[in-house]
Amino acid sequence: MSQPLLELRNLTTVFPTRRGLVRAVDGLDLTVREGEKLGIVGESGSGKSVTLLSILRLVPPPGRIVAGDVLFRGESLLAKSSSEMRRVRGRKIAMIFQDPMTTLNPVFRVGEQIRESLRIHGLVDGRGRARRRAEIERVIQVLNDVGIPYPEESLRRYPHEFSGGMQQRAIIAIALSCEPQLLLADEPTTALDVTIQAQILDLLERINRERGMGIILVTHNLGVVAEFCDTIAIMYAGQIMEKGATEEVTTEPLHPYTRGLLRCLPRIYGKREKIRPIPGLVPDLATLPPGCPFAPRCDVVRPECREDRRIPLKEVEPGRWVRCLLY
Repeated sequence: MSQPLLELRNLTTVFPTRRGLVRAVDGLDLTVREGEKLGIVGESGSGKSVTLLSILRLVPPPGRIVAGDVLFRGESLLAKSSSEMRRVRGRKIAMIFQDPMTTLNPVFRVGEQIRESLRIHGLVDGRGRARRRAEIERVIQVLNDVGIPYPEESLRRYPHEFSGGMQQRAIIAIALSCEPQLLLADEPTTALDVTIQAQILDLLERINRERGMGIILVTHNLGVVAEFCDTIAIMYAGQIMEKGATEEVTTEPLHPYTRGLLRCLPRIYGKREKIRPIPGLVPDLATLPPGCPFAPRCDVVRPECREDRRIPLKEVEPGRWVRCLLY
């Protein structure tokens, strides 16, 4: 088994509000190994995006990390200074943000936005015009790698001249320009049609295969994760409810929340069944109920699930973890 690339140990990120302290990420433990594709799945508001921002220490104020640690190749990212973290972001760990239409700067050409990463991290040797030519050659290479046609012309275009799929590819090109070891993808297929979604996932699959890059894919679509990821973590109310190998979690789910997510997926094979949505709403993180946060929506809830104590995450089988009193 490959060595851990990233480890989250009891990571806790909070946001103070007028109604109380919101624990957006609540004692998270995760490991990503070299070349592994990890999927984090959950409804909106479960803490998925905040987890990625916490890894890069980009949590917007007044949010802050109050406990735990983030280890990258054994080194604590939380112990690094701001200048040291700037050398990590983009160079060692890159991120694909959720909405390319708001991530790309509309007043700069796409090629210049990719060149910026190369320039900041000083990855191209030379000076003056020679260095600029080398940077442009690298930009053309990256645009070609992500499947943008006519890269020599495309680097001179502005974001509004790209389609939604091409904008997402440009975001991926920026993330890949410095050849990071870990890629954080925050719902990279959101707002794209099904055909473009498949192309983006195929692109990420090829990048993972050719470069051995670790990938964390955040999404609310369990079907996407089932096709793409090696391992999966089901997240709810800032906590991991279940994690394990993707095939095991999707074919034999243990946690009631995981089973509820799978029942929401339409099927084109097997016995015809009605889609059954999970009743209720995602809880208010400022006023969580005692015990299991999923208890108010659970169809197999027990009285002990509502007791005022934290439900532990247990390893019920080798590599298979679940946070539920049924096990």
